[in-house]
Amino acid sequence: MKRLSLGLAVLALLTAWSPARACEGAGCANGLVYEAFGPAPGAGRPVLAVFIHGDVSAGGPADYMVAHARQFAASRKNVVAIALLRPGYYDRGGRQSAGSDNGRRDTFHSGNNRAVAGAIRELKQRYGARGAVALGHSGGAGTIGVIAGSDPGLLNGIVLAACPCDVAAWNASRGRRGGFSSQSPVDYLSGVAPGTAIVAVTGQGDDNTRPELATDYVAKAQARGLSARVQIVGGGHNFNGPLSSASVAALGGMVR
Repeated sequence: MKRLSLGLAVLALLTAWSPARACEGAGCANGLVYEAFGPAPGAGRPVLAVFIHGDVSAGGPADYMVAHARQFAASRKNVVAIALLRPGYYDRGGRQSAGSDNGRRDTFHSGNNRAVAGAIRELKQRYGARGAVALGHSGGAGTIGVIAGSDPGLLNGIVLAACPCDVAAWNASRGRRGGFSSQSPVDYLSGVAPGTAIVAVTGQGDDNTRPELATDYVAKAQARGLSARVQIVGGGHNFNGPLSSASVAALGGMVR
């Protein structure tokens, strides 16, 4: 009897944490789950600040950007901060974005990047935003780096935290060869609108998206006359400590 009760308890727990299979109604944009902080739609013309998570390859909810978005909006006026879940990812409340996370590998391919761009476009219209900036971490940085060039003018500024900005070089540095469909932000620099602010922030000890990926990307952006800078900070790949504080501060500088 005790064994049966334990089994039922485990089943109930797993059921409670099973992610929903679709995003519907409030809190959805282009099929993607989001959480918003700041003025409600129709309250003035705010700046939209979008926070996008990384691949979360270890599994589990991908909502670690929610706390950063909440804090960002709390300290600023007329800013709507959005924590957006990329296709296929879910939060700890069981809400899941439409699409596939592709096993949390090779995630920022053209289909997923278009889905995120569509969500940002929809959110700008929903909130009547006068502009939009975005902070992406790891795979999320790859996503917004591509969007800045594929959808010029959609984003006025981007912060690329621990960016895999050159997918071929990134994979080679990790001993991986071929078979990847993720898009490289470096390949989309020619489409980035003049005046777009670009800041790439990487941890000095990051052995995943190594600092040279950011420095090489920024050098190529500057060679095209774009407003770009790189900031190498302490720490590693995870979005905490110096990486998160420097990245959020850079985003804040874009909404003044």
